Amino acid sequence: MQELKLLELAAHKSVLFAGERIIDRYRYVRPLGRPTKDAILSVEQINHEQFEGGITAAAAHAKNFAGEVTVVEGGRIIMKTRFVEDSHKRKLFQYYEDHGSVFYKIPAKLLNYDAIVLLDYGHGMFTAATIPAWDHARYLCVNVQTNSGNYGFNLATKYDCVDYLCVDQDEARLATQNKDGPIEASLMALSARAEKVVITLGRNGAVGWNASEDIVYCPAFTDHVVDTLGAGDAFFSVTALIAEEADMLSLLRIGNAAGAIKAGIIGHQREVTKDGLCALLQAVPRTPATGALPDSVRQARLV
Repeated sequence: MQELKLLELAAHKSVLFAGERIIDRYRYVRPLGRPTKDAILSVEQINHEQFEGGITAAAAHAKNFAGEVTVVEGGRIIMKTRFVEDSHKRKLFQYYEDHGSVFYKIPAKLLNYDAIVLLDYGHGMFTAATIPAWDHARYLCVNVQTNSGNYGFNLATKYDCVDYLCVDQDEARLATQNKDGPIEASLMALSARAEKVVITLGRNGAVGWNASEDIVYCPAFTDHVVDTLGAGDAFFSVTALIAEEADMLSLLRIGNAAGAIKAGIIGHQREVTKDGLCALLQAVPRTPATGALPDSVRQARLV
């Protein structure tokens, strides 16, 4: 199978992952109802878990596929505490805590790595002063994320020259000021900044572009979602390892498989494994590439 051969190539690569450290804390609670004197929700804590998220979790997926993975942390350390309704694992609300900053140096010999993989969570590591230094990578893969802590201020347009750019639909629409139009318009606008561009669409799969194949769409591999946390990171982390060699359909299939597996995992309890990914790829038939997106996907609004 074509995808399996690509994953074998990853096993011989040395890659560098860079990004901010995020601590994800889950507090599992049982709702008790509304207090008599306040218009708030009262909950009882049942259990709790704490995970290394951010760049640590993203690199952990890659370590199951690549020959060697080096991790560089920088920027602010953020702890995100989520209160999760215990019986159905539904998130109720979250809050942020700033745990200081990590000073870092960009490695001097970036060309020693087969790929440099940047996960820009918008917590201060990648700025106008530091981004140009990463341009010396042999193959540069970038994921730029929007979250409630940086909404509207951390856009893919920070980067001018990327080999592989991967963002989700909301991030693509914000970066290209495309609130209501077809998502292909955002894809093509971002193509001016990267040789390969992928926009992940959640339950609707993913769409990608490169000059030799034009637009390619691939539906999602699952509609069973336990937890969306880190699904996009899993998609990007695994596909970044093979983006240089992969045709677009294979890239999207591998990414969708990684995202589907991660969506079935609570928090960062475990990583996407090579055996699990290969099994899912073999279970989902490879259909011819198509650029035709369902209308419900093309016109989805930013919410």
